[in-house]
Amino acid sequence: MPLSEQSPRQSRILVVTDLSGVGRCAAMVAVPVISLSGSNCALLPTAVFSTHTGGFGPVHRRDMTPDMAPILAHWLDLGLQFDAAYVSYVANERQLALLEDALPALLGAQGKLYLDPVMGDHGRPYAFCGEALVEGFSRLCRMADTVFPNRTEAAMLMGVPLREGEEPPPAAGDILSLGARNAVVTGVRDEAGRIGVMAAMSGRRDVYRTFRKYHEGSYPGTGDLLASCAVAALTLDAALPRACEIACDFLDESLEHTARYRTPSRFGLAFEQALPRLSCVFEALKSP
Repeated sequence: MPLSEQSPRQSRILVVTDLSGVGRCAAMVAVPVISLSGSNCALLPTAVFSTHTGGFGPVHRRDMTPDMAPILAHWLDLGLQFDAAYVSYVANERQLALLEDALPALLGAQGKLYLDPVMGDHGRPYAFCGEALVEGFSRLCRMADTVFPNRTEAAMLMGVPLREGEEPPPAAGDILSLGARNAVVTGVRDEAGRIGVMAAMSGRRDVYRTFRKYHEGSYPGTGDLLASCAVAALTLDAALPRACEIACDFLDESLEHTARYRTPSRFGLAFEQALPRLSCVFEALKSP
C-alpha cells in the first residue's frame, strides 16, 4: 500500500488577519486555537501592529498590502492549496480584491472559506471601514461556507442603517441572501440577558441559538476567539450547531479565567488557561 494511503492526512488552514504584538487578538489567538485542533496552520498577515488599537494609545502600524501580492503569487506558483481559509481583518478593499482573485486557486474545488468581516461594533463602523470595504466583504460572502459577523457587521452587510450605541437586531437568516452557505451572528442577547450566537443554515428554516452567562467588560479578541474555535471544530467535521456550542463554552471558560487574574481588559482574554479542556473536546471530535 502506498505511504499516502497508509498515513492520515493533516488539514491545512490558511489564516488571513492582522498581527498585533501585544494584546491577545487576531492572529495571536486564531493560530494557536486552530493549531490545537491538529491542523497545519499558515498565516497571511494583512497588517502588523505594535499593539491592538484599543487602550494602548497611538500604535505603530504597517499595512501589508504591498507584501500580500508577491506572497500570494509565490504560493500560487508553488501550487499550494488549503482545505480552508479563515479571513478576518483586512486593512483595505485592495486586500479583499487580492483575496477574491487568489482564493479560488488556493482553496480548489473542495476548500472552504470562513469569513469574519471585521468592520464595526456597537452600532458604529470602524474608522477604516468605508463603503468599498463593505462591498468587498459582501462579494466574498458569495464564496463563503460560513460568515461570522457581529450584529453591527451583519447590518452593514445587509445595508441596514446604523445608530451609534444601538445594536441592530440580529438577522442571521437575511445574510444568507448574500450567498454564504451558513451565517453565525455573534453578540446576540436573549431575554434573560445572556449572550451568545444565532446561526442560520441553508436549507433549514429554523435558526439555531445558544447562550451563556454575560460577563461584564469588553475584551479585544473575543470575536476572534469564538470564530477561530468554531472554524477549528468545523474543520474536524463538527456540525455547525455543535461548533457553536464548543466555541461558546470555550469563550465562557476563557472569561472565567480572565476574571481570576484581574488584568486590564486591554490585554484580552486569558484563553490559554482554557486550551487544555478545548484540546480534549477536539480529540473527542476525532474519535470515530
